[in-house]
Amino acid sequence: MAKTADSPRDTERARRAVRILDAAAELLVSLGYGKVTIEDVARRAGVGKGTVYLHFPTKEVLFGLVVVRVQMEVGTALIARMKADPAVIMPGETARWLYLTQYEKPLVNALLARSTETLGGIVETVGATQSGLTGLRARVMQDYFTVLGGHGLLGSDRPVEEQNYLFVSAVMGALVSPPLLARQSYPVPEPHVRAEILGESVRRSLEETADPEALLAARPEVLALFEGLMGWARRALEEYLPSTE
Repeated sequence: MAKTADSPRDTERARRAVRILDAAAELLVSLGYGKVTIEDVARRAGVGKGTVYLHFPTKEVLFGLVVVRVQMEVGTALIARMKADPAVIMPGETARWLYLTQYEKPLVNALLARSTETLGGIVETVGATQSGLTGLRARVMQDYFTVLGGHGLLGSDRPVEEQNYLFVSAVMGALVSPPLLARQSYPVPEPHVRAEILGESVRRSLEETADPEALLAARPEVLALFEGLMGWARRALEEYLPSTE
C-alpha cells in the first residue's frame, strides 16, 4: 500500500524528497552519473547532505529511482496510446513510439549522448537497486510476445524468446547507436526518420497482417501486462516518495 503524507510535516518531507529527486535528474543530465556527488545533489536541492541520505540511503538508490521515474512516465504514456489506438500494441508501432518518446526525454538523451561506460553504469545501478522491477519487466516483455502470438498477430517462424530479443535489441540499438555512428562520420538520419526505420524493421521481422478483431481481443491482455509493470514501478517510487494527496 502506498505511503501517504498525513500531516503538514509529512507533506513537506514528501515534497523535499521530490525536490531531491528532481535535482539528481538535472545533474545527471548536466554532469553525468560518474561525476555527480551527493554533495552536488544536496546543493542543487537546497538541503544538507544528511537530508539527502535521510530520504535515499545510497547514491545508487537515488539515481536508480531517477531512471525508474522516467521509465514510468514513458510507460504510462504508452499505455494511454494503446488505449486510444489498438494498433499501437503491435511491436513495430510500439518500437517506433518508444524510440521517439524516450529520445525526447532530456535525461534519456543525455545518457545516450555520453560514453557507453556511463550508460552501462546507470543500467547496472538500476539493476542492482531495482532487481524486482527489472526482472518483472523482462517477464512482461516475454509475456507480451506470447499474447500477441496467441492472437495470430506475429509470425511463427521464431520462438517467443527470439522475438523478444529481436525487439529489445532493435530498440536499444537504435537508441544507443546514433552518437557512436556520428563519432565515426557515418550519416545519421533525423530522429523521426530513425524511428520510422526502426518501426518498419521490427514490423517486417515479426508481424503478420493485423486483423482488427484480433487487435481488439489482444489489447486488454497487453494493457494488463503493462499496467501491472507500471504499478510495480509506482510502488518502488512511493516507497521513497510518499503521496502528498
